[in-house]
Amino acid sequence: MDISQYMGMFLEESREHLQTLNNCLLDLENDPGSLAVLDEIFRSAHTIKGMSATMGFTTIAELTHEMENVLDLLRKGTVPANDDITDTLFKCVDTLEQLVENVASNSDNPIEIKPLISKLTAIARGDFSVAPKSQTVQPVIDLSEQEVSLTEPIKLDDTESNVVKAAKKQGMECYEVHVNLREGCLLKSARAYMVMNALEELGEVIKSIPAVDDLEKENFDYSFQVVIVTGVDSDRIENAVTSISEVENVIVASSVNLANVEKVSQNVSSQAASVLIDNSSPKSVRDKAEKVSANESNLHLADKKLKSGQSVRVDIDKLDSLLNLVGELVINKTRLEQIGLTHRLAELVETIEQMDRVTTDLQAVVMKVRMVPVGQVFNRFPRMVRDLSRELNKEVNLIIQGEETELDRTVIDEIGDPLVHLLRNSIDHGIEQPSERQAKGKNPVGEIRLIARHEGNNVIIMVEDDGKGINADIIKQKALEKGLITQAEADKMEQTEAIRLVFLPGFSTADTVTDVSGRGVGMDAVKTKIESLGGMVDVETKINEGSKFKIRLPLTLAIIQALLVKVCDEIYAIPLGSIDSTINITPENIKTIQNQEVILLRGQIIPIVRLANVLHSPDTCAHNQDELFVVIVHMGEHRAGIIVDTLIGQQEIVIKSMGKLLAGIKVIAGATILGNGQVALILDVGALKQ
Repeated sequence: MDISQYMGMFLEESREHLQTLNNCLLDLENDPGSLAVLDEIFRSAHTIKGMSATMGFTTIAELTHEMENVLDLLRKGTVPANDDITDTLFKCVDTLEQLVENVASNSDNPIEIKPLISKLTAIARGDFSVAPKSQTVQPVIDLSEQEVSLTEPIKLDDTESNVVKAAKKQGMECYEVHVNLREGCLLKSARAYMVMNALEELGEVIKSIPAVDDLEKENFDYSFQVVIVTGVDSDRIENAVTSISEVENVIVASSVNLANVEKVSQNVSSQAASVLIDNSSPKSVRDKAEKVSANESNLHLADKKLKSGQSVRVDIDKLDSLLNLVGELVINKTRLEQIGLTHRLAELVETIEQMDRVTTDLQAVVMKVRMVPVGQVFNRFPRMVRDLSRELNKEVNLIIQGEETELDRTVIDEIGDPLVHLLRNSIDHGIEQPSERQAKGKNPVGEIRLIARHEGNNVIIMVEDDGKGINADIIKQKALEKGLITQAEADKMEQTEAIRLVFLPGFSTADTVTDVSGRGVGMDAVKTKIESLGGMVDVETKINEGSKFKIRLPLTLAIIQALLVKVCDEIYAIPLGSIDSTINITPENIKTIQNQEVILLRGQIIPIVRLANVLHSPDTCAHNQDELFVVIVHMGEHRAGIIVDTLIGQQEIVIKSMGKLLAGIKVIAGATILGNGQVALILDVGALKQ
């Protein structure tokens, strides 16, 4: 079977189950006796084992199998869930993540699992008594004992009895087949399927104990029973089953002595059969997968359905392609609007209005499909916080709020690293040691909050801690020592400005470089990445009370509303989400304070930026000096006014990348195509400085 077509699904589902393992192990640390958590851990490990065995990744299957042995003891209460065991299980999850990523990157770099296997085996067999054997579901005969009584036949219901009677009339035999698998068998359900398949080739299976669902889910020990009607003798049945690997022994008992007759038809009676796998559609993708390991794989290969049953997995590249097509549709719709207005074609204008409604709805649906809960990023942080706080000998409680808040997939994929930097910064620099916190009258356990919420057309993500806060004087001193600012600049710098120095390249307050911090690249990388996403980051702090890093991100990076403005003969677009208002002023309204042009707006001093100067427009451009148009924009908590020549109006625009050649140009965030085919540059409000 060609498994390459299922690789993407294997990787995606494996990563989901590994994340579940991480989250549940964290819950297990807080509540070691929770059977619900242990069951969830066991299910995820079991599913990974089945999927990896199906795909032929034996190392992953072997490690998860050994994990199951320990998890089974934990579920039975034979072994307590102490720190040593949970640490070992965490190491197993980390190793599984490496193995899965090796598969993803097609790496042949070997990862040693023998030490973990030995550790798991020691936990299962070492200082603890051997766990009692679990009882077979619906036990009829205990095949773990050699003395087996076959005097009592398996009880059949009326429908099954009718099938047996019909078989007897045709001269067939009814057998009870008792199968015992080798203890420690890696894939019990797969072996059960192979047994059932072998029996179906010889006759008609009419009942199994345990039931089919239990066999598929491995809800049995190492033995099961099957009732079969067939025209072959018992020796042939025994030979067919014992030829299957990992079958310890098989006992075939005849209920009624009947003469051998012709082989029963392979078609299973719809009224009586209790068949494990439907083999009637050999071309089915699901059947092909199940022939390897029955229902063990849990890959949903046939229809790619999610657990909800009403969702489908779609490759992100296909969504990107769909979004690009919608973008082209929006561009051409705008072009048609321009043609209709220019030539005064009433019928065309009316049609375009209807088209506008359709494209708007289509755009909304596509954008909604691309929206992903930020919880997909947030859910990997509890484990990171746990490990880092242990490494630093600190006690930290991470509280996550608003994980259901949705962001565009493009943004989701990029915000992980900035949040890692902020969380590590809070744990290392913000949260004090337990003894220091107690001396300040604080709870020895520090608290970090990771919060997400919608705010207009933006998503706000905040990382808050109740640590020692940021001392502005220390920040200024460190910046001076590193030559990032001058003494004159430091003297006139306000507290809030000084705190923002943490975002400068090369800045760090750490005295020594460690694995956690001290290299001066973290906060600068955060600011650069957030701004590249069209967002902003700011910080608030109070000494001994804590710090709050606030990230503002656009909901999407694809299609936005913008205000079109003109400077000289060029048209520019300003994202509407960054605009507060537009006003008209006269040159007399402009004042100069400390070499900075400002205006007074409703009692607030607003610095202004002449866009023509920032963009180095030619001096030959004629500017209307009698009346100036000002666009008031906000950059985080701050506002500024942008002076332009003309306000054109609001328009929906499709953001296009500038390409590698023009990437990194300050002030310009991208480009768009207007209705007349002209290219307009999109301004980066955060980078507009005179």
